[in-house]
Amino acid sequence: MAVTKLSSGKKRWQADWTTPDGRRHRKNFDTKREAHDHWQAMLRSIRSGTYIDPKAASKLTVDGLYQDWIHRISTVGARGRKPASPKTVDNYRRCYENYVSPRWGTTPISKVHYDDVAAWVVGLNGQDGKPAGPTTRREVALHFGRLMGHAVKRRLLAANPAKDALGQMDYVPARVKQRQHVYLTMPQLASLAAACKGFELMVMVAGTCGLRWGEITALTYGDLHLGAKPSLTISRAYSEIGGKLVLGPTKSGENRVVPLPKVVAERLAATAGSGSVGTRVFSGGRGSALRDSTWTKRHYSPAIARLRAEDPDFPRPTFHDLRHTAVSLAISSGANVKVVQRIAGHATATMTLDTYAGLFDHDLHDSAERLNRALEAMNWK
Repeated sequence: MAVTKLSSGKKRWQADWTTPDGRRHRKNFDTKREAHDHWQAMLRSIRSGTYIDPKAASKLTVDGLYQDWIHRISTVGARGRKPASPKTVDNYRRCYENYVSPRWGTTPISKVHYDDVAAWVVGLNGQDGKPAGPTTRREVALHFGRLMGHAVKRRLLAANPAKDALGQMDYVPARVKQRQHVYLTMPQLASLAAACKGFELMVMVAGTCGLRWGEITALTYGDLHLGAKPSLTISRAYSEIGGKLVLGPTKSGENRVVPLPKVVAERLAATAGSGSVGTRVFSGGRGSALRDSTWTKRHYSPAIARLRAEDPDFPRPTFHDLRHTAVSLAISSGANVKVVQRIAGHATATMTLDTYAGLFDHDLHDSAERLNRALEAMNWK
Protein backbone atom coordinates (compact mmCIF):
# COMPACT_ATOMS: atom_id res chain seq x y z
CA MET A 1 0.00 0.00 0.00
CA ALA A 2 1.78 3.11 -1.17
CA VAL A 3 1.52 5.09 -4.40
CA THR A 4 0.02 3.74 -7.59
CA LYS A 5 -0.64 5.11 -11.06
CA LEU A 6 -4.26 5.10 -12.18
CA SER A 7 -5.23 4.07 -15.70
CA SER A 8 -7.68 6.93 -16.16
CA GLY A 9 -9.00 10.10 -14.58
CA LYS A 10 -7.78 13.68 -14.27
CA LYS A 11 -5.69 12.90 -11.19
CA ARG A 12 -3.58 9.91 -12.20
CA TRP A 13 -1.64 9.23 -9.01
CA GLN A 14 -3.14 7.72 -5.85
CA ALA A 15 -1.83 7.52 -2.27
CA ASP A 16 -3.14 4.49 -0.42
CA TRP A 17 -2.78 3.89 3.32
CA THR A 18 -4.43 2.00 6.20
CA THR A 19 -5.08 3.64 9.57
CA PRO A 20 -4.60 1.95 12.96
CA ASP A 21 -8.33 1.15 13.13
CA GLY A 22 -7.95 -1.01 10.00
CA ARG A 23 -9.65 1.40 7.62
CA ARG A 24 -8.21 1.84 4.14
CA HIS A 25 -7.91 5.37 2.76
CA ARG A 26 -7.14 6.67 -0.72
CA LYS A 27 -6.49 10.13 -2.12
CA ASN A 28 -5.72 11.12 -5.72
CA PHE A 29 -3.14 13.67 -6.88
CA ASP A 30 -1.96 15.27 -10.09
CA THR A 31 1.66 14.18 -9.74
CA LYS A 32 3.55 11.24 -8.35
CA ARG A 33 5.58 13.53 -6.07
CA GLU A 34 2.43 14.94 -4.43
CA ALA A 35 1.01 11.48 -3.90
CA HIS A 36 4.27 10.17 -2.48
CA ASP A 37 4.73 13.11 -0.12
CA HIS A 38 1.20 12.71 1.20
CA TRP A 39 1.63 8.96 1.66
CA GLN A 40 4.84 9.50 3.61
CA ALA A 41 3.19 12.15 5.80
CA MET A 42 0.33 9.77 6.59
CA LEU A 43 2.77 6.98 7.35
CA ARG A 44 4.78 9.16 9.74
CA SER A 45 1.67 10.32 11.59
CA ILE A 46 0.38 6.76 11.93
CA ARG A 47 3.70 5.53 13.30
CA SER A 48 3.98 8.44 15.74
CA GLY A 49 0.37 8.11 16.92
CA THR A 50 -0.61 11.58 15.70
CA TYR A 51 -2.76 10.57 12.73
CA ILE A 52 -5.90 12.66 12.22
CA ASP A 53 -8.71 11.47 9.96
CA PRO A 54 -9.75 14.58 7.99
CA LYS A 55 -13.19 13.12 7.23
CA ALA A 56 -14.07 12.77 10.91
CA ALA A 57 -13.70 16.52 11.49
CA SER A 58 -15.84 17.34 8.46
CA LYS A 59 -18.69 15.14 9.70
CA LEU A 60 -18.83 16.43 13.29
CA THR A 61 -20.41 19.82 14.00
CA VAL A 62 -19.53 22.11 16.89
CA ASP A 63 -22.87 21.18 18.48
CA GLY A 64 -21.92 17.51 18.33
CA LEU A 65 -18.51 18.22 19.82
CA TYR A 66 -20.12 20.25 22.62
CA GLN A 67 -22.46 17.41 23.57
CA ASP A 68 -19.51 15.05 23.92
CA TRP A 69 -17.45 17.62 25.82
CA ILE A 70 -20.14 18.71 28.30
CA HIS A 71 -20.89 15.05 29.06
CA ARG A 72 -17.24 14.53 29.94
CA ILE A 73 -17.14 17.71 32.05
CA SER A 74 -20.21 16.70 34.04
CA THR A 75 -19.19 13.07 34.57
CA VAL A 76 -15.42 12.90 34.99
CA GLY A 77 -14.20 16.47 34.49
CA ALA A 78 -11.79 17.96 31.97
CA ARG A 79 -8.82 16.06 33.41
CA GLY A 80 -10.72 12.90 34.18
CA ARG A 81 -10.22 13.27 37.92
CA LYS A 82 -13.60 14.46 39.19
CA PRO A 83 -16.81 15.91 37.72
CA ALA A 84 -17.15 19.67 37.53
CA SER A 85 -19.56 21.22 40.00
CA PRO A 86 -23.20 21.64 38.90
CA LYS A 87 -22.65 25.40 39.02
CA THR A 88 -19.67 25.17 36.65
CA VAL A 89 -21.56 22.90 34.26
CA ASP A 90 -24.50 25.33 34.26
CA ASN A 91 -22.17 28.26 33.53
CA TYR A 92 -20.68 26.39 30.56
CA ARG A 93 -24.14 25.45 29.30
CA ARG A 94 -25.47 29.02 29.43
CA CYS A 95 -22.33 30.38 27.78
CA TYR A 96 -22.62 27.85 24.96
CA GLU A 97 -26.35 28.27 24.37
CA ASN A 98 -26.29 32.07 24.53
CA TYR A 99 -23.13 32.84 22.56
CA VAL A 100 -21.39 29.88 20.92
CA SER A 101 -24.22 27.82 19.45
CA PRO A 102 -25.92 30.68 17.51
CA ARG A 103 -22.66 31.32 15.61
CA TRP A 104 -20.94 27.94 15.45
CA GLY A 105 -23.45 25.23 16.34
CA THR A 106 -24.04 23.82 12.82
CA THR A 107 -20.47 24.44 11.60
CA PRO A 108 -18.31 21.34 10.96
CA ILE A 109 -15.30 21.58 13.28
CA SER A 110 -13.04 21.30 10.21
CA LYS A 111 -14.44 24.67 9.08
CA VAL A 112 -13.52 26.53 12.27
CA HIS A 113 -10.55 28.83 11.58
CA TYR A 114 -8.51 31.13 13.79
CA ASP A 115 -9.23 34.38 11.93
CA ASP A 116 -12.98 33.74 12.02
CA VAL A 117 -12.88 32.95 15.75
CA ALA A 118 -10.89 36.10 16.50
CA ALA A 119 -13.27 38.31 14.47
CA TRP A 120 -16.29 36.72 16.20
CA VAL A 121 -14.95 37.35 19.71
CA VAL A 122 -13.90 40.93 18.95
CA GLY A 123 -17.35 41.74 17.52
CA LEU A 124 -19.36 39.72 20.05
CA ASN A 125 -22.69 41.20 21.15
CA GLY A 126 -24.38 40.68 24.48
CA GLN A 127 -27.90 39.39 25.09
CA ASP A 128 -29.24 42.95 24.72
CA GLY A 129 -27.77 43.27 21.23
CA LYS A 130 -25.16 45.76 22.36
CA PRO A 131 -21.39 45.07 22.18
CA ALA A 132 -20.41 42.62 24.91
CA GLY A 133 -18.05 43.83 27.61
CA PRO A 134 -14.48 42.54 28.02
CA THR A 135 -15.41 40.15 30.85
CA THR A 136 -18.08 38.44 28.73
CA ARG A 137 -15.85 38.28 25.65
CA ARG A 138 -13.04 36.83 27.72
CA GLU A 139 -15.29 34.17 29.25
CA VAL A 140 -16.78 33.16 25.89
CA ALA A 141 -13.38 33.06 24.17
CA LEU A 142 -11.78 30.88 26.83
CA HIS A 143 -14.82 28.61 26.90
CA PHE A 144 -14.70 28.14 23.12
CA GLY A 145 -10.94 27.54 23.26
CA ARG A 146 -11.43 24.75 25.81
CA LEU A 147 -14.19 23.25 23.66
CA MET A 148 -12.01 23.17 20.54
CA GLY A 149 -9.14 21.82 22.62
CA HIS A 150 -11.37 18.82 23.29
CA ALA A 151 -11.41 18.14 19.53
CA VAL A 152 -7.61 18.01 19.56
CA LYS A 153 -7.66 15.71 22.57
CA ARG A 154 -9.99 13.36 20.70
CA ARG A 155 -7.67 13.51 17.68
CA LEU A 156 -10.35 15.03 15.50
CA LEU A 157 -8.19 18.07 14.77
CA ALA A 158 -4.41 18.36 14.56
CA ALA A 159 -4.36 21.79 16.24
CA ASN A 160 -6.75 24.02 18.16
CA PRO A 161 -8.31 26.46 15.64
CA ALA A 162 -9.05 28.94 18.44
CA LYS A 163 -5.29 29.44 18.81
CA ASP A 164 -2.69 30.77 16.40
CA ALA A 165 0.42 28.93 15.20
CA LEU A 166 2.22 29.86 18.44
CA GLY A 167 -0.60 28.54 20.58
CA GLN A 168 -1.77 32.04 21.55
CA MET A 169 -5.22 33.64 21.75
CA ASP A 170 -4.22 37.30 21.37
CA TYR A 171 -7.82 38.42 20.77
CA VAL A 172 -8.86 37.52 24.33
CA PRO A 173 -9.40 40.67 26.45
CA ALA A 174 -7.20 41.07 29.49
CA ARG A 175 -8.74 40.16 32.82
CA VAL A 176 -10.62 43.08 34.30
CA LYS A 177 -9.05 44.18 37.55
CA GLN A 178 -11.10 42.77 40.36
CA ARG A 179 -12.60 44.81 43.13
CA GLN A 180 -10.24 45.23 46.08
CA HIS A 181 -10.89 42.99 49.07
CA VAL A 182 -12.39 44.67 52.11
CA TYR A 183 -10.92 43.55 55.43
CA LEU A 184 -12.82 44.39 58.61
CA THR A 185 -11.22 44.71 62.01
CA MET A 186 -12.64 42.59 64.79
CA PRO A 187 -14.57 45.55 66.30
CA GLN A 188 -16.00 46.36 62.86
CA LEU A 189 -17.01 42.73 62.37
CA ALA A 190 -18.72 42.69 65.76
CA SER A 191 -20.58 45.90 64.92
CA LEU A 192 -21.75 44.53 61.61
CA ALA A 193 -22.89 41.29 63.23
CA ALA A 194 -24.89 43.21 65.86
CA ALA A 195 -26.51 45.31 63.12
CA CYS A 196 -27.69 42.17 61.29
CA LYS A 197 -30.45 41.51 63.77
CA GLY A 198 -31.43 37.85 63.90
CA PHE A 199 -28.29 36.84 61.96
CA GLU A 200 -25.55 38.09 64.29
CA LEU A 201 -24.14 34.61 64.82
CA MET A 202 -24.13 33.85 61.10
CA VAL A 203 -22.08 36.98 60.35
CA MET A 204 -19.61 36.13 63.13
CA VAL A 205 -19.15 32.59 61.82
CA ALA A 206 -18.58 33.93 58.30
CA GLY A 207 -16.13 36.58 59.54
CA THR A 208 -14.08 34.25 61.73
CA CYS A 209 -14.25 30.95 59.82
CA GLY A 210 -14.13 32.14 56.20
CA LEU A 211 -17.05 30.12 54.85
CA ARG A 212 -18.49 30.91 51.45
CA TRP A 213 -22.18 31.85 51.20
CA GLY A 214 -23.19 28.43 49.85
CA GLU A 215 -21.21 26.68 52.58
CA ILE A 216 -22.55 28.61 55.56
CA THR A 217 -26.17 28.31 54.39
CA ALA A 218 -25.72 24.52 54.01
CA LEU A 219 -24.23 24.13 57.50
CA THR A 220 -26.19 21.74 59.74
CA TYR A 221 -25.96 21.03 63.45
CA GLY A 222 -24.34 17.72 62.57
CA ASP A 223 -21.40 19.70 61.14
CA LEU A 224 -20.69 21.37 64.50
CA HIS A 225 -18.04 19.97 66.82
CA LEU A 226 -18.29 22.01 69.99
CA GLY A 227 -15.92 20.17 72.34
CA ALA A 228 -12.60 21.29 73.80
CA LYS A 229 -11.30 22.20 70.34
CA PRO A 230 -14.41 23.43 68.51
CA SER A 231 -14.56 23.22 64.73
CA LEU A 232 -16.85 22.98 61.72
CA THR A 233 -16.90 20.30 59.04
CA ILE A 234 -17.53 21.81 55.61
CA SER A 235 -18.74 19.12 53.20
CA ARG A 236 -21.65 20.64 51.27
CA ALA A 237 -22.66 23.91 49.68
CA TYR A 238 -25.69 25.40 47.99
CA SER A 239 -25.45 26.67 44.42
CA GLU A 240 -28.10 28.61 42.53
CA ILE A 241 -28.63 26.90 39.19
CA GLY A 242 -31.34 28.06 36.84
CA GLY A 243 -33.03 29.94 39.65
CA LYS A 244 -33.11 26.90 41.94
CA LEU A 245 -30.96 26.13 44.99
CA VAL A 246 -29.07 22.87 44.55
CA LEU A 247 -27.19 21.20 47.41
CA GLY A 248 -23.91 19.70 46.27
CA PRO A 249 -20.21 19.44 47.05
CA THR A 250 -18.03 22.39 48.01
CA LYS A 251 -16.35 24.50 45.35
CA SER A 252 -13.13 22.50 45.62
CA GLY A 253 -15.00 19.21 45.84
CA GLU A 254 -13.16 18.44 49.07
CA ASN A 255 -14.31 18.37 52.68
CA ARG A 256 -12.43 20.45 55.23
CA VAL A 257 -12.43 21.07 58.97
CA VAL A 258 -12.26 24.71 60.05
CA PRO A 259 -11.29 25.82 63.60
CA LEU A 260 -13.99 27.73 65.45
CA PRO A 261 -13.32 30.43 68.09
CA LYS A 262 -14.54 29.19 71.50
CA VAL A 263 -16.68 32.29 72.13
CA VAL A 264 -18.52 31.72 68.86
CA ALA A 265 -18.76 27.99 69.62
CA GLU A 266 -20.43 28.73 72.95
CA ARG A 267 -23.05 30.85 71.20
CA LEU A 268 -23.65 28.06 68.68
CA ALA A 269 -23.95 25.51 71.48
CA ALA A 270 -26.76 27.58 72.98
CA THR A 271 -28.76 27.18 69.76
CA ALA A 272 -27.85 23.54 69.07
CA GLY A 273 -30.67 22.17 71.20
CA SER A 274 -33.24 23.72 68.89
CA GLY A 275 -32.39 21.55 65.92
CA SER A 276 -31.65 17.96 64.95
CA VAL A 277 -28.41 16.79 63.39
CA GLY A 278 -29.71 17.45 59.87
CA THR A 279 -31.29 20.82 60.63
CA ARG A 280 -29.68 23.87 59.01
CA VAL A 281 -27.96 26.14 61.52
CA PHE A 282 -28.95 29.27 59.60
CA SER A 283 -32.18 29.40 57.63
CA GLY A 284 -35.12 31.53 56.59
CA GLY A 285 -38.25 32.20 58.62
CA ARG A 286 -39.86 28.84 57.73
CA GLY A 287 -36.65 26.85 57.86
CA SER A 288 -35.99 27.27 54.14
CA ALA A 289 -32.51 27.68 52.70
CA LEU A 290 -31.37 31.29 52.54
CA ARG A 291 -30.89 32.99 49.17
CA ASP A 292 -27.97 35.38 48.84
CA SER A 293 -29.81 38.14 46.94
CA THR A 294 -32.90 38.09 49.16
CA TRP A 295 -30.98 38.00 52.44
CA THR A 296 -28.61 40.76 51.32
CA LYS A 297 -31.48 43.02 50.30
CA ARG A 298 -33.53 42.46 53.45
CA HIS A 299 -30.86 42.20 56.14
CA TYR A 300 -27.26 42.79 55.11
CA SER A 301 -27.44 45.96 53.02
CA PRO A 302 -29.78 47.73 55.50
CA ALA A 303 -27.39 46.84 58.34
CA ILE A 304 -24.45 48.42 56.52
CA ALA A 305 -26.58 51.47 55.67
CA ARG A 306 -27.40 51.96 59.37
CA LEU A 307 -23.74 51.66 60.35
CA ARG A 308 -22.66 54.15 57.69
CA ALA A 309 -25.36 56.57 58.82
CA GLU A 310 -23.63 56.59 62.20
CA ASP A 311 -20.10 56.45 60.78
CA PRO A 312 -19.65 57.48 57.10
CA ASP A 313 -16.20 55.88 57.11
CA PHE A 314 -17.53 52.41 57.90
CA PRO A 315 -16.50 50.05 55.05
CA ARG A 316 -18.90 48.58 52.48
CA PRO A 317 -18.02 44.88 52.60
CA THR A 318 -19.88 42.33 50.53
CA PHE A 319 -20.79 39.10 52.29
CA HIS A 320 -17.87 37.47 50.47
CA ASP A 321 -15.60 40.08 52.07
CA LEU A 322 -16.36 38.42 55.40
CA ARG A 323 -14.44 35.45 54.05
CA HIS A 324 -11.49 37.74 53.32
CA THR A 325 -11.90 39.24 56.79
CA ALA A 326 -11.60 35.79 58.38
CA VAL A 327 -8.36 35.19 56.50
CA SER A 328 -6.95 38.58 57.47
CA LEU A 329 -7.85 38.11 61.14
CA ALA A 330 -6.26 34.65 61.13
CA ILE A 331 -3.04 35.99 59.59
CA SER A 332 -2.88 38.96 62.00
CA SER A 333 -3.28 36.54 64.91
CA GLY A 334 -0.17 34.64 63.76
CA ALA A 335 -1.72 31.67 61.93
CA ASN A 336 0.62 29.97 59.47
CA VAL A 337 -0.20 29.63 55.80
CA LYS A 338 -1.39 26.02 56.09
CA VAL A 339 -3.99 27.00 58.69
CA VAL A 340 -5.09 29.90 56.51
CA GLN A 341 -5.30 27.53 53.53
CA ARG A 342 -7.67 25.29 55.48
CA ILE A 343 -9.83 28.21 56.54
CA ALA A 344 -10.03 29.50 52.97
CA GLY A 345 -10.61 26.04 51.50
CA HIS A 346 -7.95 26.52 48.84
CA ALA A 347 -6.52 23.52 47.01
CA THR A 348 -2.93 24.52 47.79
CA ALA A 349 -1.00 26.87 50.05
CA THR A 350 0.37 28.48 46.88
CA MET A 351 -3.15 29.55 45.93
CA THR A 352 -3.58 31.07 49.39
CA LEU A 353 -0.32 32.99 49.09
CA ASP A 354 -1.20 34.21 45.59
CA THR A 355 -4.59 35.45 46.80
CA TYR A 356 -3.50 37.03 50.08
CA ALA A 357 0.20 37.73 49.51
CA GLY A 358 -0.05 41.32 50.73
CA LEU A 359 -1.39 40.25 54.10
CA PHE A 360 1.76 38.26 54.80
CA ASP A 361 4.12 41.20 54.16
CA HIS A 362 4.27 42.17 57.83
CA ASP A 363 5.68 38.71 58.60
CA LEU A 364 8.94 39.75 56.91
CA HIS A 365 9.67 42.28 59.62
CA ASP A 366 8.10 40.25 62.42
CA SER A 367 10.34 37.31 61.52
CA ALA A 368 13.46 39.47 61.60
CA GLU A 369 12.38 40.97 64.93
CA ARG A 370 11.89 37.53 66.48
CA LEU A 371 15.35 36.46 65.31
CA ASN A 372 16.78 39.68 66.70
CA ARG A 373 15.25 39.02 70.13
CA ALA A 374 16.73 35.52 70.13
CA LEU A 375 20.18 36.90 69.33
CA GLU A 376 19.90 39.58 72.00
CA ALA A 377 18.94 36.94 74.56
CA MET A 378 22.24 35.21 73.77
CA ASN A 379 24.14 38.49 74.12
CA TRP A 380 25.51 37.86 70.64
CA LYS A 381 27.70 40.65 69.26
